[in-house]
Amino acid sequence: MKKNIQKSFYGILVSGLMIGSVQAGETKISEMKNLDMCVNYSTLESEEDKKAYYDELNHRGQLSYKDIERLPKKEVGNSSTICGMYMALGKPLAEQARQIRPMTFKAVHVYPDMYYVSQSGMIVETFERKEGTMPPQLAADKPDVEPPPVLYKAPK
Repeated sequence: MKKNIQKSFYGILVSGLMIGSVQAGETKISEMKNLDMCVNYSTLESEEDKKAYYDELNHRGQLSYKDIERLPKKEVGNSSTICGMYMALGKPLAEQARQIRPMTFKAVHVYPDMYYVSQSGMIVETFERKEGTMPPQLAADKPDVEPPPVLYKAPK
């Protein structure tokens, strides 16, 4: 009886050490920032590392259902997240962002063949990049004189 208890204790101790060593490898991923993980995903070569990053980002809620469908094909479109875009295409050539309302940001991401417009972390518009065309504007220019917010009928 005493030997059985000792064996089970040693078994529990050894399995605990093994689990601890596995979790020690995961702490590196779990301590990383979301954006760093999204950008680094496109540069990973090991399928094991890609799966670990993908599982962690999905667990954190950084991927939309469209990202999950499009990521194996390396596609980006409307309703993709910025994280999914970075995972599929890597870092953009250039980015420009602007705050359009409190807590609402709009950004244009420039890739070799496409412009992606994101708002609050989601891709809302995609434009093909052609020679001689301008990228999408972040904000529309306001006229010098704006009409009144409410138009009333003039009394007769």
